[in-house]
Amino acid sequence: MTTPVFYAPVQAAGERLGVEPALASWDKAGSPGQVRSADFITGVHTIISEQVSTTPDPLALRLDVGLPDGLSLLTYHDLDNYLFPLVPKLTVSTGRQFASVWATKRHASTSSVSVCQAQVTTDPGGTYSFEVTTTAAADSTTFKEQIRDQITAAHPLPDGGIALQLAFVVGPRRTWPNLWKATIDSLGSLLGRDAGAGQWNARDGRITTLGLHRTVDPNAGHRVVVAIRADTASTPTLPEATA
Repeated sequence: MTTPVFYAPVQAAGERLGVEPALASWDKAGSPGQVRSADFITGVHTIISEQVSTTPDPLALRLDVGLPDGLSLLTYHDLDNYLFPLVPKLTVSTGRQFASVWATKRHASTSSVSVCQAQVTTDPGGTYSFEVTTTAAADSTTFKEQIRDQITAAHPLPDGGIALQLAFVVGPRRTWPNLWKATIDSLGSLLGRDAGAGQWNARDGRITTLGLHRTVDPNAGHRVVVAIRADTASTPTLPEATA
């Protein structure tokens, strides 16, 4: 099986978004949530489409989400919910696959997005470092159970922000964004759970820096390998944004 690959954080200066980043919406078509999501995706596409067309593979994307001061950074506003369905839609509209996708959140009046060629880097390590293998469909409970059962030695990271990186090895037919949420939901032993929360309700709002990486193994079949690196996080350091 191919070894998971980590890519360096995108350091290219981002361009300020003219629309507010929107979380994924599962409401009916035409609902306010769906409209906000569509406007957000269109706004990102408008900014990056030309650069995506000229940037060599492997391709990396970075989204920096600015939230009002009155909102908690560590509750809700899950970073994977900003990236999905953004990344799948961008893949369709640009015709390009992303090998590395980053997102951060912090208190700020603006948000930004950037793309560049992804650069392979060394294993980032962290307080927790796991490599797990799954064989089930991502929308099944078995998928989550297989991940959970391979990280049972972990205890939740101390209260505060978390930097999480997930490096996936997938077969060529896997739609890897479909794996993100199910994988993160399985990390309750790292992220912690609120009192009375269900098995798959991890405190993923604590993730303030998220890096997702993709390597394709033609022989992977239904197997998915995920290298998990988790650590405490400080306020994200951002490249200078352009207007």
